[in-house]
Amino acid sequence: MFEISLKIPSLRVRREGKDSPETIANSDVRFIKLVELDRVPKSGDVLTMTIGSETSFQCEVVRSDWHQDKNMFVTACRYSKRSISEAEYHALMGASDWQMRALL
Repeated sequence: MFEISLKIPSLRVRREGKDSPETIANSDVRFIKLVELDRVPKSGDVLTMTIGSETSFQCEVVRSDWHQDKNMFVTACRYSKRSISEAEYHALMGASDWQMRALL
């Protein structure tokens, strides 16, 4: 079992009744998911992740480290595109298989 720690880009969204778009900064949060992988991914590898059973996206591995306290590898990844769509962001936020975790 591996823990994926995903960094996603910030995004700009239009809110009803507002003239200018609002920025949702995601630099201080990671999205966490437990997955089964065949091997320990290396830096630069590209993984295909899913949101529920409908949506998939790619992320690039930044590093994989063994965490003794969790008894598993934690694989840090970043969203592979420069931007994330509002629909994908909301799907990720509402997905039962992903958990948002604030960085300390």
